[in-house]
Order: sequence, then structure tokens, then C-alpha cells
Amino acid sequence: MRAALAFLLLAGCKQATSESAVDFARVPPPGTAQGPVAASFGKDRVTVAELNQRFAEMNPYARARYQTLEQRRDYVEGLARFELLAQEAVRRGLHRDPDVVEAAKRVMVQALLKQELDEKSQALSDAEVKQYYDAHRDDYVKPAMTRLSHIAFSKERRPKAEAVLAEARALAPMDYAAFGRLAREHSEDPGTKALDGDLRFLSDEELTTRLGPEVTAAAAALERVGDVAPALVETAKALHVVKLQGRQQALNLSLEQASASIKQLLLNETRQERYRSLLERLKADARYQVSDEALSAVVVDPKAPTVEAKGPQPGFVPGPTTPPPSR
Repeated sequence: MRAALAFLLLAGCKQATSESAVDFARVPPPGTAQGPVAASFGKDRVTVAELNQRFAEMNPYARARYQTLEQRRDYVEGLARFELLAQEAVRRGLHRDPDVVEAAKRVMVQALLKQELDEKSQALSDAEVKQYYDAHRDDYVKPAMTRLSHIAFSKERRPKAEAVLAEARALAPMDYAAFGRLAREHSEDPGTKALDGDLRFLSDEELTTRLGPEVTAAAAALERVGDVAPALVETAKALHVVKLQGRQQALNLSLEQASASIKQLLLNETRQERYRSLLERLKADARYQVSDEALSAVVVDPKAPTVEAKGPQPGFVPGPTTPPPSR
């Protein structure tokens, strides 16, 4: 209730006391203060021009509710009730109530951030978007990728390799843990043995370079995730038991296709940098300091019972997002 009142006060009400440092005067839309008056109360008035503007701002469904004179009178009375109640709240000093002040500060912080971070945003040029696309082309143009697990044997150990292949094919297709145990126990590839035989995602070119074209061909023949190649895959250097873990389709986004997402990304980065600069300036102007020694003495017991709140909860604003590492 008090939070709502704070919002009403900020939205615009008549200043009723000379003690208040805030101007709560009612503010009609620009260009609508003059002309025939539809209603007046105290020093305030609602003009026909203002009502025309208010109704024009409504969607057609809402406008349909104000077709009769009586319906329009109800609307004007609603505006007056809002202002009169807000004026009375100020007369009673509620604008100084801690809950109202805290709620008002929250609204003002949001308005400030909108003004600083959104309203000051500048349109990005096509050149800026292209520059980012060219620098990060690998994010938008990628070959198809295959993820395999394998168990490697020297050619002299074919009987052992055949036995392990039979064990691997007897496993449930999605039992990667059991296949991983076989890899740790039997694989002669030190680079993947400790990783349960996992080769991670590789393109066909990378897979061919690493293990040979035979493994690439065997991977292409596997139809379902979890399948194990029906026979040992023999390359120039070794024998392999091969299991399919996953596939990623090729990505080939043109500059035009990626443009919208790049613009949003760059706008977000600019927004975060503007936010960071604003906070740093405000902290420097306020000579912000924090004592780690004092903070260390603060008691935070997650098991302690919750105590009754004393006053409104303080506002909290998270810091800017950490920028990604430069490439």
C-alpha cells in the first residue's frame, strides 16, 4: 500500500506543504494545460485537451468503456480522487514516511537508469555491426561437429580390442559411464583415457587430422546417439572402438542474418559499460569506502531464526555484468 502511494506521489500530485523539498504538483501532458476546462479541484484542473490526449493513448478496447457522458465523468472523477488523496497524504506528512521514501527511491533509481542507459543509447552503424561480425565470424559460421568416445588399441592387441568391442556393444546405448570405465581400463590413448575416451566435439576435418579418415567415415555411418560402430575401426596407427555421443549441425549465418543479434549484443555491452562508468563516477564523487575488517566482524548465520524487520527493506542494485574476455 505504501509502495503504491510512493509511486502515486512520484507520478505527480499537488504539493500541499511548504516543508516538502519535492514538487508534487499535478503535471498534465505537454501542450494540454490550456483550453476548455472539464473539471477543476483546488488549484488543479483537467482540460478537454488533456482528456482527448489521455483517451487517444488508450487502446481501442479501453476507449470503448468511455463512450457515454457518465463514463467520462467517472474517468475524470478517478483522476481527481487520485490527486486529492495524494494531496491529503502529503498534508499528513506521509511523503516523509520511511516506507514511502524507500519506495520512492526505488522508482527514482529505475527512472535514472532508464534515462542514463536506455534513453541515451545511440543507433549502431552498419560498419560497427560488420566489424563485429568479421572479428567473430567463428561464432556465426561453423562446420558440422561430431562428438565421439573411443577406446584405442595398438594393432598387436586385436584380440583384446575385439573382446572390448563386444562388451561395449552389449551396453545400453545411453550408458556412457560404463563405456567410460572400459576406456579408462583398456584404452591406450593417454590423451582421452582419463576423459572416459571422450573426444569432445570435432569437425570432420579435425577428426580426420586427429585420428584418420577411417574414424570420420565410421562416425558418419552411426545413425543414433549412443550407437557403437559394429566393427573395430582400423587406421594407419591403431584400432578403435567408436561410440557416438552427439552431433551439432553446421551453422552458416550471413551478416544480414546475424545483424539483429549482433546489434542487441553490442547495445547490451554499451549499456553495461555506461552503467559501469556511472557507478564508478558516483562512488568516486561520494568517496565510497568499504572496510574489510568491519565486514569480517558481521555475523551471518544461515541457521539463525528470522527476526522481525525494523523499518523498510533497503534497496539493492546489482553491479554491471562482467565484460567477456577479449579475443
